[in-house]
Amino acid sequence: NKTNLSALQQWEEKWQMSFHPEKCQVIHMCTNKRFTKQYSYKLHGHTLEAVDNAKYLGVNLHQDLSWQQHVDNTANKASKTLGFLRRNLYNCTQSTRERTYSTLVLPVLNYAAAAWDPYCVTDINRLEQVQRRGARYVTNNHWDRTPGCVSAMIQSLGWQSLQQQRQEIRLTLLYKIQHQLVDMNPGHIQQSDSRTRGRARIHQEAAGSRVLSNSFYPRTVREWNQLPPSVTDATSLESFKTAMRLHRAASSSRDF
Repeated sequence: NKTNLSALQQWEEKWQMSFHPEKCQVIHMCTNKRFTKQYSYKLHGHTLEAVDNAKYLGVNLHQDLSWQQHVDNTANKASKTLGFLRRNLYNCTQSTRERTYSTLVLPVLNYAAAAWDPYCVTDINRLEQVQRRGARYVTNNHWDRTPGCVSAMIQSLGWQSLQQQRQEIRLTLLYKIQHQLVDMNPGHIQQSDSRTRGRARIHQEAAGSRVLSNSFYPRTVREWNQLPPSVTDATSLESFKTAMRLHRAASSSRDF
């Protein structure tokens, strides 16, 4: 708001810095299309440009709080890198190809995933398609079109789905927040009544919209509360990760 802009200008004066108003933008974020009233904001007498989306720290933010554009940009960027690797490293060993995929492609797909992990099936599948092409690249098998062949490749490589990897990233971040291993205020995390769900359970606040319900805290807390105490009571970050993966493996074998 305008008060924050005034505080920003005071911060500039104190630290003898100057923000370039032509490089600053305003996004009016709202999921309800009925509230479309726009406000203008000025910095150094310059009216800031109003946009419907913008990139912040590498993440594309949209005014309706959807992640479709960020997912598309992420998938496109990862696909270009994967295409480059496929054209230049097709004669390398499988271990080399897998290392280049995990080093150059996978970090693009998972960058800041705790913040934008999509919940729409279309967005989830858009990202998984990149990993499926990555499996063909690593195994150097681009011709087999038998139904289920790519799933078999991914299974033979021992890869988790990207959706599972993002869930693990979110749960790990929640563990870090609880144990103050990152510089984030744990005030949003309230332990539930130990007489009902156990001391490791976290209170789930009601979410009034689909967007809020699938944002980091509500979504991750729901998944956290489904984990057994053998995972949530882990005394170190590494033991938490190990217990979480063992739990996932055991759950997958039971489902199979």
